[in-house]
Amino acid sequence: MTKKRGFTLIELMVVIGIISIIIAIAVPNFAGIQQRARIRSGAQQIAQDLRQIRERALSIGQRFLVTRPDDRHYQVTSPNGTVTTYRLGQTTGGHLRFGVSAGVSSTPPEANQPSPPANGFDFPTNTLILEPRGAASKGVIYVTDGRENYAVGINSLGKIRVYIYGNGAWSGL
Repeated sequence: MTKKRGFTLIELMVVIGIISIIIAIAVPNFAGIQQRARIRSGAQQIAQDLRQIRERALSIGQRFLVTRPDDRHYQVTSPNGTVTTYRLGQTTGGHLRFGVSAGVSSTPPEANQPSPPANGFDFPTNTLILEPRGAASKGVIYVTDGRENYAVGINSLGKIRVYIYGNGAWSGL
């Protein structure tokens, strides 16, 4: 007698069923991980841009201004008057905007106001000033995707930190 080797139809269907369940659980989790990574990366990109602008101000010994023309862009005005516009989340994607989602009431240490402003830019006259010697106007830039909230804080010495909001408080990354 010869034995036949192989899988029965029932065995194949059980394996396919198990794989389907695993995929059904994993795909939504992966999408959520991607979205959280996009907003985190977007906030860190703003912080990196500000660090580079600060270094430029230090290297040439002149002042740079950072403003927010709308909910999804920020502009850098150089000493010679050239304006460069950056799109929020340009390299990371996602639906990022300046501001915070509902329910955020506290602020990071660099904040000027007791609660986040609606426009997401907490600086005197809504302008971040990066001085020639490295100092800056103290304030916070708030970024959200409607679910997650991040803040980029700048102190008066020009130090830049990124914060995430969770459990009713801001914590540094």
